[in-house]
Amino acid sequence: MEESRFETSELQASLMMSTPLWSDSWSLCNVADSSRSIQIQHIAETVYVAFPEVEINQLGNLVDLKVAGEDLFSEFSTSLPSNEPPPMVNSAIRELYVSSARFVESQITQGLEMEDKKQVVITGYSTGGTVAALTAFWLLSQPSLPSFPLLCITFGSPLLGNQSLSSSISRSHVAQNFCHVVSIHDLVPRRNDEQLWPFGTYLFCSDNGGLCLDNADSVRRMFHILNSSKTPNLEERQRYEHYVSTLSHQFLISRSFRSGDISDNSYEAGVALAVESLGFSDDHPSGVSAKECIETATAISRAPILRASELAIELGTVLPSRLEIQWYKDNCDAKQLSYYDNFKQYSNPKETRVNMARTKLAKFWDSVYKMVEMNELPSDFDFELKWLFASQFYQLLTEPLDISYFYKYKYSRTSGHYMEGENRPKRYVLFDKWWKERGECHRVKTARTRYASTTQDTCFWAKVEEAKEWLDDMRSEGTNAQNRALLWEKITGFEMYADTLVKMKDASADVLAKNSSYKVLMKTLGEFKKDNGIGVVVDESDTMET
Repeated sequence: MEESRFETSELQASLMMSTPLWSDSWSLCNVADSSRSIQIQHIAETVYVAFPEVEINQLGNLVDLKVAGEDLFSEFSTSLPSNEPPPMVNSAIRELYVSSARFVESQITQGLEMEDKKQVVITGYSTGGTVAALTAFWLLSQPSLPSFPLLCITFGSPLLGNQSLSSSISRSHVAQNFCHVVSIHDLVPRRNDEQLWPFGTYLFCSDNGGLCLDNADSVRRMFHILNSSKTPNLEERQRYEHYVSTLSHQFLISRSFRSGDISDNSYEAGVALAVESLGFSDDHPSGVSAKECIETATAISRAPILRASELAIELGTVLPSRLEIQWYKDNCDAKQLSYYDNFKQYSNPKETRVNMARTKLAKFWDSVYKMVEMNELPSDFDFELKWLFASQFYQLLTEPLDISYFYKYKYSRTSGHYMEGENRPKRYVLFDKWWKERGECHRVKTARTRYASTTQDTCFWAKVEEAKEWLDDMRSEGTNAQNRALLWEKITGFEMYADTLVKMKDASADVLAKNSSYKVLMKTLGEFKKDNGIGVVVDESDTMET
């Protein structure tokens, strides 16, 4: 075991207990439960929102997260992998949430604006905590994330939904916004139902301290250990009151290790302290199981970090393939033909080498996409500028070749265009999302003085191919007047879009090459306008500097 490794689950619990967030949250939960109404309170720079516990004789069945007749989770529902079952939540909890969601949003917004508050904590005890979690998730799943930091703290809340919901929350990078406080004596959170899955960080509390776990499988295993250990089911509310009032940071630091000599190994010592925090001894069967659970959770938490490190090495191995495509593009620029058209028209040994490079890069980035979808990489993976820019550089350079290959070998009117259906590789959809959320702020704001090295809209050539087909249909004698009007509207829309791209110099110089598909299209469009007496707009790209 490496000496540099640390077991941090107890340290995380200590940190949480040392802040006023959980004590202030619990205090407001008591007020909400007493008044049986939603409570909103401003403390320092924080807005606290507490949902009251609601007596539910029997929790409902799981139903689709998407609320009929509402747009509450529409953006989230459309971003799910096609092969994953839909996220489902408890029907009774969803009904409670729907009745209060809009009111809570308006109150939070007013509180932040009127009193210059900087963060929001949404909380609740038991079923109130589950409603709080669903409300927080709704706020975090909006197209644009909240402008304020948001944390959800629940106490003894039942599990909310199925495994798809748990996976989706982790994949959306919002799991760290949830902290669920659970007493080891409370049966409600660990209700035995295989359909229900945890998400976020779980703070397990006992009289001896606390332990944090943030992996869903590890939390489920800990629930199983607690169920099998037959810990007494004490009065839950009093236990939470006791934990909030006594488990302070000072209390945790001052307590002594009671299981004999503490190991010199920082990792083993951390595991032993974490097991003791649950009230188990090392030689008790439940203590042994808890130790194995903590060790497994540590290994699981380290695995994404190690995999990301391996990916960084693999990225270096595919760099020559990217350079091969860059060299090909530079050579095509000198021939007055875009590399998109050159790759589409020819099949020489040079194009064969470039196609091999394109395929090798696609294989690497597809593996990255799959690992992101399977939550096998760190939750902040796309926050690293290295990966943000590496994916963007790859996409700008290589997607035009993927489009070229598609129209050379795969396109038919039956299968549809590149941007229709499932024709566009999913990796590019993910990279678009990354760049929209993280990369736009890094774009140069000043106007360009020369054409971009790569066209900034990576789907530009796909739009050119669509416009070519529209123009062909316009010229066809079999097209009726109504369809011709719709086609002409699309063509003029493309013409304005492309003209803006060129004027802003967001197009690469090869777009304006003499024999490029775009220049040929614009020439053909100009002739069509002239033949049909339509006003001709001067193509300003003809004034490009030579």
